[in-house]
Amino acid sequence: MPSTEVIILLLFLVSASGFALKYLLKFNTGISNCIYPVSFTILGIIFATQLQGISFVEAITFLGAAIAQFIAFVVVSRSRQRSSFTFHTFASLASNGSWYITLNILDRANAYWPLFLLHIAGIIAGRTVGVIWSQYIEKKLGLISDATKDARLAPGQRLRVFMAEKTFWALALLLVIYVVYAGFNFSADANTSIAIVIGLGILQNFFYALTTRASQRGNNWYIVITGLAGGLVFYVSVAYLFSKDMTMALFIPYTLSTTLGSVTGAFLSMIIEWTLGIKPDEHLKEKTKNKQTKSKTPYIVVLGMASIWIIFQGPILKYFGYTQTTIVSPLPFFGEDTLPRMIIMLIASVIFLFDSAIHTLVSRAGNRNHAGYHVSACIPKGLFDFYKLRYISLNAHIPDIVPVAIIASCMGSLYGKDISERIEKWLQARMDVEENTKASAVKA
Repeated sequence: MPSTEVIILLLFLVSASGFALKYLLKFNTGISNCIYPVSFTILGIIFATQLQGISFVEAITFLGAAIAQFIAFVVVSRSRQRSSFTFHTFASLASNGSWYITLNILDRANAYWPLFLLHIAGIIAGRTVGVIWSQYIEKKLGLISDATKDARLAPGQRLRVFMAEKTFWALALLLVIYVVYAGFNFSADANTSIAIVIGLGILQNFFYALTTRASQRGNNWYIVITGLAGGLVFYVSVAYLFSKDMTMALFIPYTLSTTLGSVTGAFLSMIIEWTLGIKPDEHLKEKTKNKQTKSKTPYIVVLGMASIWIIFQGPILKYFGYTQTTIVSPLPFFGEDTLPRMIIMLIASVIFLFDSAIHTLVSRAGNRNHAGYHVSACIPKGLFDFYKLRYISLNAHIPDIVPVAIIASCMGSLYGKDISERIEKWLQARMDVEENTKASAVKA
């Protein structure tokens, strides 16, 4: 492990890279984007000196890992919204890999409460650095978020573009090579697990790409349809990984398959947006022509599904041959194992709803050109992330957690989208960085 001094030096080099971007590379970004990462890195180091029961080196290493992870998260979030397969592929590999390792650590450690403040500092520092470097890359490569302006998506061009994409075939080839290697070197049970992880991984990020692009563009029906499908696959995938103890033998197939699914899902979403004329930032205009964007029917549908599950979950599980299992509350307070099942289910529903709403808020903020909006959205993110994953890890019985998770998360995405649109309209925060305007420079 590198020395403490080396880790701290690397943290400052990364967090201060915004100054190099602004003054050496002459990129037009706001001074707040340069100050926030350094400030929260310093706060994180100060917090690390005050922790009890963990060494300073371990705390600093955790802070560095958190910053790296959230740089990867925001870079892949922005790349997924834009038109470069290669940019998206490399960002997705880093993001999915770091996420798997994080789950591996969380599965082995019951909680990381002593590190919570470092986690928050890492979120803000990492995501802010990731945003400004993503904006720089997007400007250099000429990437845009509006798929309706991409001539490659016109009918007759789509299949040719996809078939000619080298990154897609490279990912597929690497997966095949790994499956062949595993077939000769691993047990039959291990190969079965690998096959299931690959299938779930592709579906998980295929739908996740659709869902995240939908939540950035405001069409309520698009959000609900993709959110329900994506939520189902995501929570089944995570629960299955936890049931297999997040072994590192599944790291490579998970990372490659989720990246392949993300790239494929993003491309399909671009085609859907081109076909339906769905554009980002339509809510910033005085009037929105697309009635589906403001339709309240999806809210009624999701609330109806939630009511049916709350009232009839026992008979539904029994019909499919399952019995209700004992579930554990994710909140660490006295008597958490003895709380009534309905109370725990309601607590979990609220956590999933708020986590999804805040995730939508953070994702949209990270894709827009307003640093204060982004930083403010990041602050509660780590708390709900932890509660959600803790609930899944403590209750990995799929039939019990999936219905609550997907319904509450879908509703959270809708509310998060509505809140985000109000904030973005007030701030006039946009997805693509505007050039040559005083207002744009102030907002950025």
